[in-house]
Amino acid sequence: MEKERKLLEKQLEESVNKRRKLEDIQIGLIQLNRDKANILVNFSEAWQGEKADKTMSRLEDAAEEEWRETRKYVNALEDAIIEEKRQIRIQLEKLKENAKNGAH
Repeated sequence: MEKERKLLEKQLEESVNKRRKLEDIQIGLIQLNRDKANILVNFSEAWQGEKADKTMSRLEDAAEEEWRETRKYVNALEDAIIEEKRQIRIQLEKLKENAKNGAH
């Protein structure tokens, strides 16, 4: 039972590390999105006219769609990590209860 507990605790630690890495990735994605927005602003300042406006609109739409899809994917990953962590904690609690009941 001790071996199983240590394995579950290691899995819990790995899950926490996954969450931290995902948070770092989220920060990077936010910065990347800001950089893209700055590029679009620079583009719009550099070019004038109807063709530039249409191109700018298409680029903005594409960037927004990409951002939504990325956030959707990241949120799904985050939900999976949270669920994984929850399941590990449930297993640890059951293990502790079994050990407690077996000890009495």
